[in-house]
Amino acid sequence: MSKIDLSLDIDSLEILSQTVDTKGNIVIEVQSKATDTPCHKCGKTATKRYGYGPFLTIKHLPLFDKPVYLKIRSVRYQCEHCDDHATTSEQYDWCDRGSKTSKGLEKYLMRSLIHSTVQDVSRKEGLGYKSIVSILQRHIGEKVDWSDYQDLETIGIDEISLKKGYQDFLTIISAIEQSGRLTIIGILEGRQKKDVKDFFESIPKPLIATTKAVCSDMYDGFVQAAKEVFGSQAVVVDRYHVAKLYRAPLDKLRIKEMRRLKSEISAEEYSKLEAMMWILRAHHECLSEADKSKLTLLYKYSPALKEAHKCALKLTHILNTKCNRKVALSKLNRWIKSVDNSDVQCFATFIKTLKKYKPSILNYFKARKNSGFVEGLNNKIKVAKRRCYGFIKPESLFQRMQLDLIGFDMYA
Repeated sequence: MSKIDLSLDIDSLEILSQTVDTKGNIVIEVQSKATDTPCHKCGKTATKRYGYGPFLTIKHLPLFDKPVYLKIRSVRYQCEHCDDHATTSEQYDWCDRGSKTSKGLEKYLMRSLIHSTVQDVSRKEGLGYKSIVSILQRHIGEKVDWSDYQDLETIGIDEISLKKGYQDFLTIISAIEQSGRLTIIGILEGRQKKDVKDFFESIPKPLIATTKAVCSDMYDGFVQAAKEVFGSQAVVVDRYHVAKLYRAPLDKLRIKEMRRLKSEISAEEYSKLEAMMWILRAHHECLSEADKSKLTLLYKYSPALKEAHKCALKLTHILNTKCNRKVALSKLNRWIKSVDNSDVQCFATFIKTLKKYKPSILNYFKARKNSGFVEGLNNKIKVAKRRCYGFIKPESLFQRMQLDLIGFDMYA
């Protein structure tokens, strides 16, 4: 093999020789420059050499698409602090004790695992499945480490179903820090209020004090648990879930009216009302002239749908308007009163829900926090589930999602 002078980027090692074995692997024989090591028994520094241990072969980062192995003969030290003068093998700064892979290779493998699977990385890198899992366990914990966090400015909470038919729920709790970093801080089995509250209470009090908003849907278990720990002023019911609730009765009315019109007007006239669902959902300023003409025609044939649509647009405008909580309260109350005084009946159930969650909905107007990042995270989880053919344990899902979210920052 022609000699190539390349640095290992490991300052504590000196290269003695380099060879290529019969399998084409690059084998680099090295020796340590260290003159001491921590005693495995008392932890104090041992400086007295006491012979050598066996040769160790540690897999390192590949070179030119060839596997690289570091071959080193471990030095043994005798501890002068222990009464029995225990001996210990040198502990390396570039490799964990007992590991068959270097720390540099482990970081490379962790990068490879991002948005991938253990099985794929195992096959590509020629390492056993259990070895990859062991490396993952060493680098990413199965539960949150609160010492890694300086603040939890915005917390999001939602549930996902592990199986079709909305069964086997998991509660996903995520957070956005002031720096903008998105992480998962908890994955809980089920969605019971007690479990959610217990998790919130497990957050260190200094971190709880940094939380400005807890975004949730209208599930009582989440809302009440958050209120009892963070206070009612911090809980924000997501505006997009509010929009979903008032658009649902409008859609039902549209379907009812379109069926009526189909039987009452000519087929040619009815064909002019195509794609009304999307037209009714869009902002009026985003509609083309053709869409506005269709909307005018629909208003002509269905005054009831016209009034309901205008009420929905007014509420959308309130949610889109940048105003403070007091002004928003006044606008919401006027909207409720105007709907109650009109002939529109389809929003009756929604108004009851709106009144129930009004304080938490109004908290949105403080800093316009919402659960957009939670919905995006749910999509990532669904992709990860399909990629890995499902997750059996919440701990495994926590590890993989943490790696996908912050892996590039940790192992770049």
